[in-house]
Amino acid sequence: MTTIDPDRSTQSLRLGLAAPLFAAPGIPAMRTPSLEKLDWPQTLEAIRSAEALGYDSVWFSDHLFHGRDGEFLESWTTLAAAAGATTRIRLVNNHLGIGFRAAPLIAKMAATVDVIADGRFELFISHGMREREHTSYGFDWLPDEDRRIARLAEATDVIRALWTGRPVDHAGVYYRLEGALSTPVPAHDVPIWLGGPLSDSAVRLITASADGWNALPASLTEYAAQAARIDLACQAIGRDPATLRRSLETQVLVLDDASGWDGWMTRWAELRDRAPLGFATSDMFPNGTAIDDPDAFTTSCLDNFIIGTRDEVATKLAAYRALGVDEVVCWFMDWPLGDSLRTLAEDVRPMLSGT
Repeated sequence: MTTIDPDRSTQSLRLGLAAPLFAAPGIPAMRTPSLEKLDWPQTLEAIRSAEALGYDSVWFSDHLFHGRDGEFLESWTTLAAAAGATTRIRLVNNHLGIGFRAAPLIAKMAATVDVIADGRFELFISHGMREREHTSYGFDWLPDEDRRIARLAEATDVIRALWTGRPVDHAGVYYRLEGALSTPVPAHDVPIWLGGPLSDSAVRLITASADGWNALPASLTEYAAQAARIDLACQAIGRDPATLRRSLETQVLVLDDASGWDGWMTRWAELRDRAPLGFATSDMFPNGTAIDDPDAFTTSCLDNFIIGTRDEVATKLAAYRALGVDEVVCWFMDWPLGDSLRTLAEDVRPMLSGT
């Protein structure tokens, strides 16, 4: 059973937008199945719309190439641009890969963005999960996941030390600093999010070092098991599980009625034929992108994502909230063709009062 702090459980569920930084036309499992071609003005419009609609945050994924033709808006550059284009919404990295940027530099960049955004920035760093992106750019790749997580653990210590504004000396396994200085310091106490697949080493790091845990898409049953595992790990080191913020990154589709799903499946099939992904994702789909068993695929989507009518989506969001999720980070499966971004904020969110 997941431990929920009584005071925290009465807070409203927060909603976040996963910024559409790449196009994966017709591939429902790749987050942006309705976006045919990457377009920065469209991405900026989504971010500004989320702020206007009252979303609490916008999250920026991190890849070097991904989706159709490999086109991907570099995560940190886009977040910085969004900082100047918004005034209220929180700005959060999403699995920012420490293999692409040195941790001391990340600390400096984070402090700068937080000052520019007047304390609206939160850092979500990752150990890195896609070998091809590292090796193709000439970045070091550590094949052993435990070593990558050990590097991530050291990175969090280095980043927090630099945020004090005092000179830092550090002689570690992965980083060496001599009188390193990072000023100005952040405008507020920047939370650090950790997440990804829950290996034993990842669980230990999350519970020992993170301010927030971000979960990948999971069914209610799977999420409950993951949350219970995190809670037990917290308790094992004497940490109150309620002190760990919780976000769920998942795909969202709000339908006018149950028949709407079949229509989207048809649209995505047409997009797969018209706009193939290309060379950039050939390692991810060596056998092609066709959906061999549509019925089984539909069952999986309905179980693992948040899909349904307004009432069904509200019910599922409430169920995740009851399991301790503080914030749902939404990849809208119908954007920019559909209206789930607006519908979730204006129609569904008012149904969640008290959850």
